[in-house]
Amino acid sequence: MKKRSKILGFTLLSLALFCKCDSDDTPNPNPNPGGEPVEATTTLINTLSIPWELTWGPDNFLWVTERSGKISRINPDTGEQDEILVIDEVEQVQESGLLGLVHHPDFSSNPYIYVVYTYNGQNGLLEKVVRFSYINESLVDETTLLDNIPANRIHNGSRLLVTSDLKLLMTTGDAGNTNLSQDINSLGGKILRMNLDGSIPNDNPIAGSYIYSYGHRNAQGLTLHPNGNLYSSEHGPSSDDEINRIEIGKNYGWPDVRGVIDTPSEETFAAGTEVVESIYQWTPTIAPSDLVFYTSDRIPQWTNKLLLTVLKNQQIIALTLNDNGTAIIEEKIFFNQAFGRLRDIAVSPTGRVFIATNGNSYGDTTNTHSIIEINRIEE
Repeated sequence: MKKRSKILGFTLLSLALFCKCDSDDTPNPNPNPGGEPVEATTTLINTLSIPWELTWGPDNFLWVTERSGKISRINPDTGEQDEILVIDEVEQVQESGLLGLVHHPDFSSNPYIYVVYTYNGQNGLLEKVVRFSYINESLVDETTLLDNIPANRIHNGSRLLVTSDLKLLMTTGDAGNTNLSQDINSLGGKILRMNLDGSIPNDNPIAGSYIYSYGHRNAQGLTLHPNGNLYSSEHGPSSDDEINRIEIGKNYGWPDVRGVIDTPSEETFAAGTEVVESIYQWTPTIAPSDLVFYTSDRIPQWTNKLLLTVLKNQQIIALTLNDNGTAIIEEKIFFNQAFGRLRDIAVSPTGRVFIATNGNSYGDTTNTHSIIEINRIEE
């Protein structure tokens, strides 16, 4: 039986959308009216070293993290890079380093950014969430919100998202230790939820705990649908890369369940604990990374679809949801092997789409990684 489309429907806490698009930029649905068609893609910059997070900022610039510890702003029209900060404490080894970044939704009154990075703890790599203030075009006043999160050379999760009720969500990986994901006393292999000052919300599913959901392996994509559904993209082992619909307090099975429950051992495990199956999965694996929900009609082929950047298979996948968002009913591949490994995707309020590349092979550390704008789809 192929692990492809077993579906479970669940009710998720209603959250309004705050995705990677929090400000206004100048609408430009037809950048060359009456003239020749614009190029399908535009390379803004091709001198980055392992970009990880790419997000549209409230200042109408692209903000990017590089795993070495650098945070920059990039002009989305010229590609000019303004290096804001290099975080000296960042420890970059293999997949670790400076990873997720997100802005406060009311940036004009609360000019904060939140970032995740790995650092050297007493017994090895750990991960922390910190907040910076953006003042006079500088990032200052670093404040640690949560530290001592399990980390490793691999499987660090680290996607950040702020919801409309001003809660910060963060994915964490199992840090190469599969036992952590089912351990509710560990922050590894989870989606965490915290207030924007780092405290634990009173309405979290486990009292006194940051845990929002558990049983994750290495989720690197996290996005909200306008109807409140929360979705993650997650790396599997040799099988079952996943798209999950996240429900509060639920167990997503790793390492005992991969994808859907369809083996005797998975059935035995699920008989003793309530497990949420993925709504879509890939075997062989494709290495899914970032995930956004695209609402604009600027690129009509992608309107109202989940867009997934893919590392190993080097492509963008557009995923169509059913009416209530409980299943994926179609996938379509775009830009297959056109740009190498695709790490991240950012969308402006008017639907401009930007992607960050990560070289042509795993472990490519050259300073030739790019940010590319997708202007239109050729079909």
